[in-house]
Amino acid sequence: MKSNICLLGFVFLTTPTTSCLAADFTGIADCPAPAGKLRVEVGTDASGHLAWRLEALGRQVIGVSQAGVLVDGADSGAAATVGKPVLRGLDEHFEWRGPDTQRRGHCQVAEFPVVSNGQSWTFEVRAFDDGAAYRCRIPGQGKRHITGEAATFVLPAGAICYANPNTAAYEGIHLRAAVEKLEAKDGIGMPLTIELPGGGFAAITEAQSMGWSGMTLEASGTTTVNGSFRDDAKGWDITGEITTPWRVVTVAADLNGLVHAPLVDALCPPPDPALFPKGLHSEWIKPGRCLWQWWAFDDAGTHWSKQKEFVDKAAALACQYYLVDEGWEHTRQEWFKPGDPAGAWPRMKELCDYGRTKGVGIWVWRGWTVNSRIQWPGLETHDKRVDFFRRCHEAGVAGAKIDFMDSESHERLEFYQDCLKVAAECQIMVNFHGANKPAGEARTWPNEMTREGIRGLEYNKWAANPPDHYATLPFTRLLAGHADFTPTTFNPKYLKGSTVAQQLACAVVLSSPFLCWADNPDLYLASPAVDAIRAMPVQWDETRVLTPSAIGGLAAIARRNGKEWWVGVVNGGGQRGIELSLEFLGTGNWAADRYADGEQPAEFAITRGVAISPTVPHKVALAAGGGLVLHLRQQ
Repeated sequence: MKSNICLLGFVFLTTPTTSCLAADFTGIADCPAPAGKLRVEVGTDASGHLAWRLEALGRQVIGVSQAGVLVDGADSGAAATVGKPVLRGLDEHFEWRGPDTQRRGHCQVAEFPVVSNGQSWTFEVRAFDDGAAYRCRIPGQGKRHITGEAATFVLPAGAICYANPNTAAYEGIHLRAAVEKLEAKDGIGMPLTIELPGGGFAAITEAQSMGWSGMTLEASGTTTVNGSFRDDAKGWDITGEITTPWRVVTVAADLNGLVHAPLVDALCPPPDPALFPKGLHSEWIKPGRCLWQWWAFDDAGTHWSKQKEFVDKAAALACQYYLVDEGWEHTRQEWFKPGDPAGAWPRMKELCDYGRTKGVGIWVWRGWTVNSRIQWPGLETHDKRVDFFRRCHEAGVAGAKIDFMDSESHERLEFYQDCLKVAAECQIMVNFHGANKPAGEARTWPNEMTREGIRGLEYNKWAANPPDHYATLPFTRLLAGHADFTPTTFNPKYLKGSTVAQQLACAVVLSSPFLCWADNPDLYLASPAVDAIRAMPVQWDETRVLTPSAIGGLAAIARRNGKEWWVGVVNGGGQRGIELSLEFLGTGNWAADRYADGEQPAEFAITRGVAISPTVPHKVALAAGGGLVLHLRQQ
């Protein structure tokens, strides 16, 4: 009988890693992983195909699942022979703009030699404290054609999945269903979040996908979820060595652990010091709050006559930035006279110069492709990208919002990467809209400040985001990284089942390093909650998911910036009362400014300087679709 390699005790650096021979994967019952440990086993399945499985939380999380790459019509995982792995430990600390300032990539690395179809290659596995990831590395020279991967993920029977059914721009409302009953005809956009039978959570996503093609997950009507590449149905070419993205499975006992798991970021390489001498702290990379006019004003908001007024309003709101959206290069917006070869750029420089006097930096919009009918110059060629970012730099622009890619094909991911490189050379920050989910790119390219890839507040203009959507996103889409949700509306006609307190809480719960406030600035300035908008940070030293958070039901998130804490609560269900434990505050006397639901959805109930004891649960009455914000300071 054919022998397979399985790796046992593959978790912490302090745990010895050993290998054993087994005829098949049934041997796991004879040598279970120690309680609380995580184990990855690698071998071949009953068909002789390269396979792996994952055990954590004292039970199997991923059953025997295939891996391999389809190269020039051959499956690199078929009829595989797996050798003894080369092992090493990895313990990396790095700064981050995520849920916490400090991140740790703590894992064991195993490189398994594989032989299939006469080709020798490496199956690399990394087992972290809170999940595992693998990738395939196939040596070679010249051009080869990739048509996908033999990638499956076998989930436990009855596992509850939260699946995004929109894989073009990732702007879907998550479906909730047992894996066997999951129906997503257009595929599933990662991350796929999973409630595990018996307790705990898992999430499937990818990391370091640039240079490849974005993976879509496909439901099968069974416990197996398959990987596919819908945006590259005919495949794509790779020259030289083939290295797939990381296929990532995060595992956590609770939602707090799920949100904090560092795998996606830790699996990506650090920034190039030649482009980013100080990494995240390069002088021209500055997170901040931004006023944005498109949501409230549509096309009319981009007319030249209104731009300095918007800068003034951004300054009045203590926003560090103002974003000029689509249309500023169109003659109808009167930034320039038709036929002027300089176009709108002189006026853009004038606006940047004016913004500088107000302490407001300027971001500008550009569609990724040319459209002569509506006068979009586009960025679809490298030369256009060089010209655009050079002009941005010369005008004094701080950042660019690039829009409408609506694909994660190999070609489009190459576009993303080139945009980030050219933008970095010109010291320009980037926000991708009409985009796929992030996959750790901002670790390598810290000038990517945020990206859309989410069904944001804009949908309340023409449809509606149900309240449970707000309470789902922190535990699904945001597991992949930053998201430009563009909160918060105080306009009664756009609340659509939410309250103004919930809308304000979204800016805490769905925070972003580049945080675009969507609504009419006059509504913000007239609101009794304007001080919260002016003060709210966009970078966090520490984040906690509070009980009784539940996916789709309630998201209660506490975030610390320096010595102050902000708590945001969004209620995805009906009217309810909850108690929040504030033990994370530690000791001492605290006071909170409290922004709660008022008598009507468009009204706040605000109390300032409320005495808070860390040892006494904070009682909250939430309206249906309601929310709460606490701004806590130690006395």
